[in-house]
Amino acid sequence: MKTAHISKNLFIFFLAALLIVSAGKAYSFDYKDIDLKLRASVSEIYDDNITFVHENEKEDFITNLSFGLGVKYEGKTRSLELTANIFQQFFADYDNFNNTSEDLTLNFQQEFSRYDRISLRDVFTHTYEPRSFEEAFGITRGRYSYYRNRFNLAYTKDISRQFSISARYASEIDEVSREDLSDSSLNRVGLDATYFPTSTTILMFSYDFSRRDFDPGGNATIHTIAPGLRHYFTRQLYFDGKAGIDFINSYNDKNYAKPLIQASVTNDIDENSRVSISFTRRYYTNAYTQDLFDYWQTSGTFTRRLFKRLGCSLSGFYGEGEYITTNIADKLRGVSVGFTYDLSKKLKGNLRYTYSDVDSTIDTREYTKNKIFLGLAMEF
Repeated sequence: MKTAHISKNLFIFFLAALLIVSAGKAYSFDYKDIDLKLRASVSEIYDDNITFVHENEKEDFITNLSFGLGVKYEGKTRSLELTANIFQQFFADYDNFNNTSEDLTLNFQQEFSRYDRISLRDVFTHTYEPRSFEEAFGITRGRYSYYRNRFNLAYTKDISRQFSISARYASEIDEVSREDLSDSSLNRVGLDATYFPTSTTILMFSYDFSRRDFDPGGNATIHTIAPGLRHYFTRQLYFDGKAGIDFINSYNDKNYAKPLIQASVTNDIDENSRVSISFTRRYYTNAYTQDLFDYWQTSGTFTRRLFKRLGCSLSGFYGEGEYITTNIADKLRGVSVGFTYDLSKKLKGNLRYTYSDVDSTIDTREYTKNKIFLGLAMEF
């Protein structure tokens, strides 16, 4: 029976791959500065722990089909970019986990004059598992449906060639399908001041106020004050840093003053290679638990075009965190290695391996997971 299910998934995989390869160029569209593109992909995934559990793991082969749309417009004073994707997953053995997920990203920029402009970004995601190590860190374990929407709006005014100010608003909405978890929302307003004392150094100062609400449940607020800087050692190598204080009124009505530290180093080695390393340390209200999460995390990525058609990427993540009230502590380690090969101008092959491991003071929160991904992607 298991062999029959796998054979069915392989048939779907190869049929979809054949359709993608034979699709051709018929769907590209360009009209009056509007660039419209269609995308399709098919992949086969081996996952040795589809339910994110510590014991009695379930492994399966998953066929993933996706179709996407990309719209891009660039004018003299405004630009707009919209991407939308829909994904269908077929599980070989555990077909009760078959699902449909979606995502949508909108970016818009408008210049009112040489000195003032707005930028808007909205990201909507409906999925059944984390899409990155950062998302997986601190999340409630298990496979379940959740919806996320991230909205950001910023207005920037150039006071002079060296000084600018910005006003920001952001909101986050998280809705989950599990009855034992609460939905949450976050609203944030902020002000930024940016000063360019030299051509290689940028000084910044920011203030943010955020409030997270759980439904049902309570709320917590954070006032954040943080100066920062960006310094270019060379044109390719630069450092970003921020250090400040979070003044927190938590869900238990206790007040805290906690440090915030963020730092990253990026090196665009050449047109074919890029490496970056980042570090974050702070207390935060995440979207999963009505408790303060005291955490630190570090991550690194390396991408390189090995040959004209072959590219590779390597990323790593490590994080430790503890919930203040419950004293639940988690550690997450993750590594991902991937290769892309340009089969043609518009057809790409992808191979990726991902490993993640979670340790916790609660055994049921622990899991180890290995995933192997093989796919084809076409942009029409």
